[in-house]
Amino acid sequence: MKLKLKNEDKNRLQELNKQFLAETFKATQVLYELLMDYAEDKLDEKRIDDIIAFEHECDQIKEQYIEILFKDKKALPFLVEDRYKIVIMIDHMTGKNEILARFLESIPFKLYADVQEPFKEIVQLYLEGVKELISCAKLMETDFTGAYKKTFEVENKRREAKNKKFDILEDLYKKKGDDLRIYVTTKLVSHIYKVLDAAEEISDYLRGLIIKYPSK
Repeated sequence: MKLKLKNEDKNRLQELNKQFLAETFKATQVLYELLMDYAEDKLDEKRIDDIIAFEHECDQIKEQYIEILFKDKKALPFLVEDRYKIVIMIDHMTGKNEILARFLESIPFKLYADVQEPFKEIVQLYLEGVKELISCAKLMETDFTGAYKKTFEVENKRREAKNKKFDILEDLYKKKGDDLRIYVTTKLVSHIYKVLDAAEEISDYLRGLIIKYPSK
C-alpha cells in the first residue's frame, strides 16, 4: 500500500521543486543573454558569476528536496525513485550550463562576423528548448496530457539546434588558418548543443513516465 507524505512535507516538496525549476531557468535566461552579448561583442564577464551562483543555489535546493523526498521513502503521485532521477537529470543539465558559462568566460576571441546570425539562432533555440522542458516538468504534477505534448516541443527544438549546429560547423571548417579560433568556436557551439541534448534526454524520460503512469 502506498502511503502519502505528510501535508507539510508534500507542500514543502512542491515548493522546493518550483524553486529548483525557477532557478534553473533563471540561469538559462542569464546565459542566453550573455551568449547573445558575446555574439555582439558586448560580453560582460562579471555576469558569468551569476550562473555559478544559480548553480550553487540549485544544488542547495536539490539537497533539501532529496532529503524530504526520501524521508521514510513514502510515495507521491509517482514513485520516489522517478522523482529522484528527474531532479538529478535536471541538476546534470544545470551543470552543463555552468561548464558552458565557464568556457564562454575563457574565450579570448570575438565571434566571426559571418557566423553571428546562425549563432544567435542556436542560442535562441537553446533558450526555447530549456523553457519547454521546465514547462513540461511543471505540468508533470498536474497535467500529463499537456506535459506529453511539451516533450515533443523539446525534441523539435533539439532537432532544429542540431541542424543549426552543423550549418555553423560547416561554415567554420571552410575557414583557413586561425585554427585555435576555429576550434574554440566549434567547442562553444557544441557546449550550447549539449545542454539542449540533455534537455531532450530529460523530456524523453518524462514521456516514459507518462506512459508508465497513464492514469494521472
